[in-house]
Amino acid sequence: MRTQKYLCAALIATAAGHAAAQPTIDGVYDAGSEGSLYSEIIWTQSVPTAFGNNETGDQIGGSIGNPEAVTTGMEICIPLSALGNPTNFRIAGWINSGDRTFLSNQILHDGGLTVDTNNIGGSPDWDTDPRFTTSDFATVPSFASGTPTVDGTLDGLYGAAHFIQTNFTGFGDNGDATAQGGGGSEIDGLYVAADATNLYIFVAGNIEANGNGLDLYIDTDSGATGASELGAGSGSGDFIINAQSGMVFDTGFAPNYVLSVDSEFVDPDRLPRAYFGSFTGNDAAVDLLGTLSGYGAAGAGALTGGDAGVPAASLAVDNSNIEGVGGSATTFTPAAPDSAWAYGSEIDNARVFIDVPNSKLYLFIGGNLELNFNKLNLFFDVQPGGQNVLRDDNVDISFNGLNSMAGVTFDSAFEPDYWMNINRGVDGATGDVLFYADASTLRTNGALRDIFIGDILDYGSFFGGDLPSHPVLDFSGPRIDLLPMVGSESLFSEYAPRFSQLDPFNPVSGLLQIALDNSNVGGVTDTVADSAAANAVSTGIEICLDLDELGWDGSQDILVAGWISNSGFDFVSNQVLGNIPGPDNVGAIDSDNDEINDLDFNSISGDQFLNLSNPAPPVCEADLAAPFGVLNLQDVFAYLALFNSSDPSADLAAPFGTLNLQDVFAYLALFNAGCP
Repeated sequence: MRTQKYLCAALIATAAGHAAAQPTIDGVYDAGSEGSLYSEIIWTQSVPTAFGNNETGDQIGGSIGNPEAVTTGMEICIPLSALGNPTNFRIAGWINSGDRTFLSNQILHDGGLTVDTNNIGGSPDWDTDPRFTTSDFATVPSFASGTPTVDGTLDGLYGAAHFIQTNFTGFGDNGDATAQGGGGSEIDGLYVAADATNLYIFVAGNIEANGNGLDLYIDTDSGATGASELGAGSGSGDFIINAQSGMVFDTGFAPNYVLSVDSEFVDPDRLPRAYFGSFTGNDAAVDLLGTLSGYGAAGAGALTGGDAGVPAASLAVDNSNIEGVGGSATTFTPAAPDSAWAYGSEIDNARVFIDVPNSKLYLFIGGNLELNFNKLNLFFDVQPGGQNVLRDDNVDISFNGLNSMAGVTFDSAFEPDYWMNINRGVDGATGDVLFYADASTLRTNGALRDIFIGDILDYGSFFGGDLPSHPVLDFSGPRIDLLPMVGSESLFSEYAPRFSQLDPFNPVSGLLQIALDNSNVGGVTDTVADSAAANAVSTGIEICLDLDELGWDGSQDILVAGWISNSGFDFVSNQVLGNIPGPDNVGAIDSDNDEINDLDFNSISGDQFLNLSNPAPPVCEADLAAPFGVLNLQDVFAYLALFNSSDPSADLAAPFGTLNLQDVFAYLALFNAGCP
């Protein structure tokens, strides 16, 4: 009797340690400590990943790429007389953001730029900034003689390059070999030629069709006149100078002229354009040379629609280069497997734990996300109503990425009420690993607005930053906008969105928590989808969501849909919850084939969503009593009842046929191990 009393006490103490158990949000499914909490696998991936396979040993670095091999890019023709008929010159230049406030690391230089220099940022002092210890311009002592065809392709008559890039690009590495390109900006080389009338400048590389600018500053008299630093701009291109006002050039370098190429939105396309200006002291009058009708040889030619009195100039922009410098530093990234880094994106399996007493939904999705800001989009259907077809009047979040998906139609039985995306990438300026998530409610009639003046009242929520400071995205603030600006479509919060709207003056931390462990090198590959391998993945994306924040009505089944997309939300992979026939990516499903607005999951066989409610409980020998799926005192009492009644099922250890302490210890071991 005394032994039985001690056994009861030991079992009760053990059970008490399990009673309040909850999963640890770390991106790891631990069968020992979480097997009694999470369900068995409720979904398994059935197609290989077409978004890159993370394999043991994968890493990036060690090579700058092939900038000398690039033969397409930006080609400009301008009269020599507009530049004072130079016979030689020096030229500084860089890729800049569209508003000209953030310089990339793609600059012209004398070859002395420090290897793996990251994006530069604002307006530097090229003379004193410790990042730049040599001359940050290229010298063109003479140029080849001839008349190249201005078509965006390097003619042989240009002769040798005056500059070849030695640094990776922090503004994206283009992977789309079309004339317009699909993303990424880089300067790979500089070539110059002239005939009796015109100067031809060919910059090998790419300039992404998102407004990014290629700015070239030309010093024609070795610094005798011109700007020592950027002052004020005037004319239609004044923003090129004003946004960088205060930038100081290298000692002895003083540009007399500026040439700039970027693109502007002319519905329905974004078209190349060019500006030209001359300096008076540090100030410059910059005018529009004109715009092209498109990209590549087909769109090349004389610029039209420019300001009055500008020189007659020609331009071509061909973004088809996929060679050139790479998009990663030459310093090697961590070798896979690594919890921070992955070199491919996939989703392999899913488990769920709905903790109703504590109002928590836990979702584990095995897999990984590549560090290129690929997005895992998740949509939750938790109450009547919602958006079976995504609307275009939701909150402006993810740089309006949510609204860019307007028109996507879910399966007829799915109407999401809540959305989030999760992504990880690398800061081009610092090389830091970044970890972000955004979230929003999805209301049946669009974002909540003030009934009198129409201002938006719903929040677009975001959270994240460098990974060491944000191992778990817990939406803990501090930012929350208290009052909308008149006419604004944006109201932002670093707390979860639904509660932010309900009481912005008392924000609540931790209602949404997200972790990502990128260690998976198993699962599906880029050629094979083996269900056993997919089910074995135990690292990935782990989420804890407060059920009230989610908007659950307490009775409807909780449903989730989701997919991995590219960073711009406009290209869907084949990694889709609920599976697609595959193996091809869903892609861009739109009349212009550049968005996903016409994507209709009803046209794809099967259901592209999961039911998270009432999953099959985990198989667990220690789980002997309801509520199944949770180890607690009821299981202990059930075992004691079996033991006291000499039930053979309580005989768990040798010597079999006899119930003794060894059987109790065996049960304790099962109980402490949790459910597999």
